Amino acid sequence: MKLENFRLACVFLIFKNLSSYFNIKIIIKAFVGALCLANFIYIYIFKSEILNLISPFITIFGLFTIIYLPRFGYFWAGFFSGILWFYWISFSFYYYDLAFLMPFVILGIALVYALMFLVASIPSFVYLRAIMLFLISYISPFGFNWFNLEATLILGVFRTDEIGLICIFASAFLLGLKKFYKLTAIMPLVFAIQINSSSPNFIPFDLALANTDTKQIHKWDRDYKNHFINETLDLINNAINNKKRAILLPESAFPTFIDHENELMDELKNLSHKITIITGGLAYENKQSFNSTYLFENGDFKRFDKHILVPFGEEIPLPNFIKKWINKVFFDGASDYMAASDIGEYEIDGIKIRNAICYEATHKSIYKDNPKIVFAITNNGWFKIGNIISTEPILQSLLLKHYATKFHTTIYHSVNGSQSEIITPKKSYLNFKEF
Repeated sequence: MKLENFRLACVFLIFKNLSSYFNIKIIIKAFVGALCLANFIYIYIFKSEILNLISPFITIFGLFTIIYLPRFGYFWAGFFSGILWFYWISFSFYYYDLAFLMPFVILGIALVYALMFLVASIPSFVYLRAIMLFLISYISPFGFNWFNLEATLILGVFRTDEIGLICIFASAFLLGLKKFYKLTAIMPLVFAIQINSSSPNFIPFDLALANTDTKQIHKWDRDYKNHFINETLDLINNAINNKKRAILLPESAFPTFIDHENELMDELKNLSHKITIITGGLAYENKQSFNSTYLFENGDFKRFDKHILVPFGEEIPLPNFIKKWINKVFFDGASDYMAASDIGEYEIDGIKIRNAICYEATHKSIYKDNPKIVFAITNNGWFKIGNIISTEPILQSLLLKHYATKFHTTIYHSVNGSQSEIITPKKSYLNFKEF
């Protein structure tokens, strides 16, 4: 009888503890906080200067809401943040014929960020929780660094760096004080305002910034291979006819191992006497695959392999025995891509250009030594399925704007599947000084 009572007591305690995680009011509040934290992604869709100015204040309200949640509220705030920021990651599984895994991928991402936020709630004092949440925002689970709270300030009047984020967190914490003490929340915002701007750096030659919209479902279909090659060659010839000095083409613009296509290599070398060609393509060497940028100029070429690989996209950041099992079961036994030993850099007309392939362009390592010019190439086709809205290109563009601002860099971004653009540092609304 005593044993039975003990079991009932255990069941009751477990149920009581779990049920505390499913308080509807707190879950709704956590969702509102997460939505406010992600507002900059969705507001950017409207291209409204007024909404851009409002955006960081919505972010502050989101942080205030999350910081003052009870412990299990942090779990749900992280859960919803994972979905609102990264639901589109699951879209790539559609192209591996693994669409049935998409809901589980979204759930897995949500749980990762739920646990991260839950760790931030461990301290009992609210100000310590705020500090923990700030610190945890700099953790990159499995090397994936797109949950960047500094970038939430890329819209509006505030600086998009560590100091700006500290001030925003301080303001959110002070909002929770009683009565007129709430007014002190204004004080940190004064120090968060961006006063100076970086002057943009532009290349002194005429560049054709290519933009394509090749559907991922056809991208690697052998029946379409020659069609896509000819389309890309047409883009190069059009740039030549328009007297361009160089052309920047997207990642995998040629959907093949370029270094093993002798006729294509000869054609590109010949064309490079008329125009410098920078294009994405695959490479295969020593039984290893590389995601690469090819530079064709004056009848010769150089290859720059990707240095920072996409977690779970180009490499599995797990122990070898798990990595081999995942590749065997889900990716037909394919091996990870190989990473280059260092970042790629080249010159055109004496101008130093930092090379970045897709995910690399959103990694701070690419911006070491504050390069003036970055040429980035991307294939966003992986994250588009029909007419389903994907916020991946929006978040990518905002992250690039953040890094351009933080490191005083101009980024020329050639994309398949979304808009190509030239990204310059954020301008101060006060615009007192450019440097």
